[in-house]
Amino acid sequence: MGLSLSGWMKLGAPVLASVAGLVLLKIFAGSVVDQRRVSLWIAPLGEGAWVAFVFLLAVRPLTLLPGQLFTAVGGLLFGSVWATVYSLMGSFLASGVIFFLARRLGRRALKRLAGADYLAIERVTRRSAFQFSAVSCLSPLLPTDVAQGAAYSAGAGFWPVALGTLLGTLPGTFLTAAFGSALGQGKAWLTALTVVGLLLSLAVGVWIGRRLSQEVKRGRAARLGPPHPPTPSP
Repeated sequence: MGLSLSGWMKLGAPVLASVAGLVLLKIFAGSVVDQRRVSLWIAPLGEGAWVAFVFLLAVRPLTLLPGQLFTAVGGLLFGSVWATVYSLMGSFLASGVIFFLARRLGRRALKRLAGADYLAIERVTRRSAFQFSAVSCLSPLLPTDVAQGAAYSAGAGFWPVALGTLLGTLPGTFLTAAFGSALGQGKAWLTALTVVGLLLSLAVGVWIGRRLSQEVKRGRAARLGPPHPPTPSP
């Protein structure tokens, strides 16, 4: 894959931090990471518990906190299936927040960040915003919030990017929610299985991200055209 150990650690840091944090809580404070007990804690919220969870996910981009942690906690609170549903709802609303910010603040910032690649990114997202969002959100090489911000700043429409993001984040969201649910129920074998699944999805995402990066580079090369031959000296 062409990545050093330190590179892999940086890419996997959000996932590893979420997993390690919850596992340590389970080991040293088991009652905190117990699905039945946590359900009793949030019982006073009644039907509003899931609404509060979705709202927190919607504003999460403003906090810069990793979405994996929210989703894992959601699995602990609501189970893997409902946590996946609520997390996707929150992600969709978060897309609206990112869209609002990117269209007003992000274009100039993206130009500075992307440099010579800006026009290539703009061309890729405008040509296939849905595909770009779905593929980039599968890859840890480009964080989901950054991918959406780049697409929106480059002029992509809200719906293609938001729906592509939901599709791209679905596998990782379900695996993370399943991890939180399995950990909360004390199912060690299922917890280990979901961790393996997360690591495999990380590896696949890196491969996909490298292909996406190559497409952007090809777009830049197409914009610049072939190099001019040197002018012969008289």
